[in-house]
Amino acid sequence: MKKIISIFILAIFLFQPLSASSQELILPERETIEAYNPELNIDELIEALPEGASLEDPYLWLVNRDNRITDPTEMPLAYTGGGIPYSAEIVEPFEALITGAELDGHYLYAVSGYRSVAQQAANFEARLNQNMSEGLDYDTAYYYTDMFVAPADASEHSTGLAIDLLGYDWDQYGGDLHQAYGQYPSAIWLAEEGDEYGFIVRYLDGKQDITGYEYEPWHFRYVGAEHAQFMNDYNLVLEEYLALIQMRDEAQSE
Repeated sequence: MKKIISIFILAIFLFQPLSASSQELILPERETIEAYNPELNIDELIEALPEGASLEDPYLWLVNRDNRITDPTEMPLAYTGGGIPYSAEIVEPFEALITGAELDGHYLYAVSGYRSVAQQAANFEARLNQNMSEGLDYDTAYYYTDMFVAPADASEHSTGLAIDLLGYDWDQYGGDLHQAYGQYPSAIWLAEEGDEYGFIVRYLDGKQDITGYEYEPWHFRYVGAEHAQFMNDYNLVLEEYLALIQMRDEAQSE
């Protein structure tokens, strides 16, 4: 059975540590969170937030269409056995995730990890050209590309904390990045157990209007175990979680 082995190799040309952006965050309003989570009591959620939850936590670094990378951060990188780069700061939890999955009979491999802003620009352009080569006009091709591929400065792959993962149970059915993967055992395990290792399904089904992206059952983001478990327990995406932290901080400062 194929396995993924993470090898701790630092990129010698990268020196700056992982850091969150200092720019003011654009986050969903309370009314938006309530609309998407009618079963939750927002005040109780805020009260239940982990004590150490902070907007300054580098593992909660938010990158999306509304919060773009203004100062690209270079960082030490580690590589999976397949040569996929990711932040060297999350080697331990990532290896634990892979091992935990294997112990439960799920064998995973990384498809994509860290991308620089320039690499993301090339990635977007390649997908756009592929869509156009299939007969779509430019505007339609751009629309479908933009549904799944982030603009150059809006991809959290550039944080090094996001890794696209697939299981070999899906590989035998084509191995493509497709939403149907979410129905397969390895994807179900990742969605249900990944939080124990600090990882979340970043783009949840039904939260597209908040995240800005369609459901991606392969896209996993490291945020830390305490935060991941809270988000998973209440079916929250990162934008919502950060908004709750912001509301708590504002209330405490009044």
